[in-house]
Amino acid sequence: MQRAEYISELGTVLDRHTDAAAEKITAILAACPAEATELCFDVFPDQDGEGTFDVWARLDGPDHFALNKPIADHRHLFGIVYTEDGLEPDVPRWSSNAPFCIQDAIVDAAATWVGELWSRVGQSRSSLPWYVEGEDGYGTVTPLLLTPAGR
Repeated sequence: MQRAEYISELGTVLDRHTDAAAEKITAILAACPAEATELCFDVFPDQDGEGTFDVWARLDGPDHFALNKPIADHRHLFGIVYTEDGLEPDVPRWSSNAPFCIQDAIVDAAATWVGELWSRVGQSRSSLPWYVEGEDGYGTVTPLLLTPAGR
């Protein structure tokens, strides 16, 4: 499997979770303290390159703990867990000898997904810019900044 095919398959999995993520982001925006300056999305690919990852939202601004407390129940937008039957949700897996950097591909797919969420939820409802970043600098399209009109 080549990089583009992997990203496409991963995007299909993420698309199935768009409604749930949009609901969480809507709740985050409703609970967002006035002091918040940015809504950040952190993508955490596993270090082993097996294809698992998490996407978390957080607010940036003064006093991170106080800012993020009101949104704590909604911050985890997507994650993969190991179960007795395999991965849930089932995502394409790779060993560390893939012909491309799996972590970069994961971050790129997740950043594209957050961009779709921006179009669906953020662009019309968020007064805050959105910032997407891959852990440890992973990703070829990140850092990505999405800004409301007029900012």
